[in-house]
Amino acid sequence: MTSKYEQVKKDFLSGRIKGCKNFFEKNKNYVEAGYCNIILDNLKQANEDFDKAISDNIRAHWGKLLIQMITGQISSAPTYFEIRNFLEIDLSILITYCKGDYIEKIIRYADFMAFYNMECYKFIGRVFWAHNLMPASMFFLERAKEKLYKDPELHYQLAYIYYDKQKDTKLAQKELETCLNILPEYAPATSLLKKINSLK
Repeated sequence: MTSKYEQVKKDFLSGRIKGCKNFFEKNKNYVEAGYCNIILDNLKQANEDFDKAISDNIRAHWGKLLIQMITGQISSAPTYFEIRNFLEIDLSILITYCKGDYIEKIIRYADFMAFYNMECYKFIGRVFWAHNLMPASMFFLERAKEKLYKDPELHYQLAYIYYDKQKDTKLAQKELETCLNILPEYAPATSLLKKINSLK
């Protein structure tokens, strides 16, 4: 049976924020309340929420950094794992709530984040792809390719986009071959290449 907390969290992640902040505050879910306050443009309160949780929740530290990027006042640095675990999810939340101004401010710090985790370009590109924002997605995935040429997952993702979105099987095949040269046993690439070859 789904707990009340899980249901409210699901509502928030789905774009249904009504009642979520009050529930999280009442139950001392300070990180979740902080995210609600970001969406509601209450950045000062969000920062205070994260402060309440920072001693025992690593996401609170990341939440504070998120606010720093939004306000352009960086005073701390992310960790490799914070970027890997939270960047993609949080950009998705902001896209769900149409917070384009916040997204624009955060992705301006892509190079800053890349210093701590080079995969950030891939994460940003992937979340834009998931929301069908293809020009932005391709910009960051191509940037990732410049930095992470030996990443088989990245080549597969580009191949899938070329195949599925752009209907360009030649470019897709080229990326798949690069992927399989790096990692010959990469099953998703092998499967997609077979599918493309069957169309010829």
